[in-house]
Amino acid sequence: MATADMTDVDDQRRVEVIEGTGVAARLPAVLRRMQARRVLVVATRSAVLRTGTARWLARHAHDYFYDVTPNPQAADVVRGARAVLRYMPDVVIGVGGGSTLDTAKAVRLLPPNPKEAERVLRGVEPIRAHRPPRLVVIPTTAGPGSEVTAFATIYVGTRKYSLDHPAVKADVALIDPALTHTCPPTLTAHCALDATAHAIESWWSLRASASSRDLARRALSHLVPILRKGFRDTTPRQRELLSNAAVMAGQAIDLTRTTAAHAFAYPTTARFGVPHGLACALHLVWLLPLTLSELESEPSSPHMTADDIGHMLTLLGARTTAESGTAFARLLRLAGCPTRLGEVGVRASDLAVMFDDALSNSRAQNHPIALRKDPVLGLMRSRL
Repeated sequence: MATADMTDVDDQRRVEVIEGTGVAARLPAVLRRMQARRVLVVATRSAVLRTGTARWLARHAHDYFYDVTPNPQAADVVRGARAVLRYMPDVVIGVGGGSTLDTAKAVRLLPPNPKEAERVLRGVEPIRAHRPPRLVVIPTTAGPGSEVTAFATIYVGTRKYSLDHPAVKADVALIDPALTHTCPPTLTAHCALDATAHAIESWWSLRASASSRDLARRALSHLVPILRKGFRDTTPRQRELLSNAAVMAGQAIDLTRTTAAHAFAYPTTARFGVPHGLACALHLVWLLPLTLSELESEPSSPHMTADDIGHMLTLLGARTTAESGTAFARLLRLAGCPTRLGEVGVRASDLAVMFDDALSNSRAQNHPIALRKDPVLGLMRSRL
């Protein structure tokens, strides 16, 4: 995990969130308030065309960095860092899904040299950027939560790293549900599952607090009904609720960070190409009963009270902790998604390597129970 020596950054700084249908059109006013002179847009060409970004920037000198990829590699971000060095913007704008927003967050802070950037990502070197360009993010999906978090996920090969520091946060997030209307049903479902994983994991995280649990509860209470309805004909109202819930879940993980479901999802995505939100959800099917049952057996556990467990079970539609995995798999089916690791290409011979990859990730260390190899491999094998 990357560290930093940027003492002039306020650890408690919060993203200014502006939510509502049509708020993306406020971008010119936001840029005027920031006294923006030169703007660099990080987005795919299709996102720029689809959202009408150029129209919002008509009165500002601007350029584009289009070289954005899903699950961004360090090399992708280094190219963006070179674009920042070349254009010298005072504001960077990220328009797109979670990977695009993570790229926009990272290009402001990583050095434009591949080896130096990898050292920062590995935590060998600190972030040394001084007063990076300000950042405005405009998500076109609802779920990843990157618009409100202080970290960005970047890969080096199949290894995931988190650029984690308050300076990574956006200054302003324009959350316009109308921009998600063009998301196809499958992408919408995967993003909703990502937000659901954020809510569940932040609720039981070792770093959970009263405020993060409140955000998680409220987010999950919106997300489960949306999953139950499925995504073939998502209404504007559902998209608005999903966008709002995604922000709440993102704010929750910004306080707590994620846990083992994300740690197991990263190698699942990197090795098998499984979309991130779906990968998290597939691992929650076996993690939920394992985690909740063990926490239930420890009534003095500071991580989740009996009331917390009961509330989560009720929201998921489960009567007992043992049924929580089955209830969650039912939500996956209703959302039109696979429920088994075997359905996305994972085989028994892959499990030990996935376990080792996951347990070496800091997110696994944030899980509220110990994850022992033999029991976990048995549970994962049962999901093939």
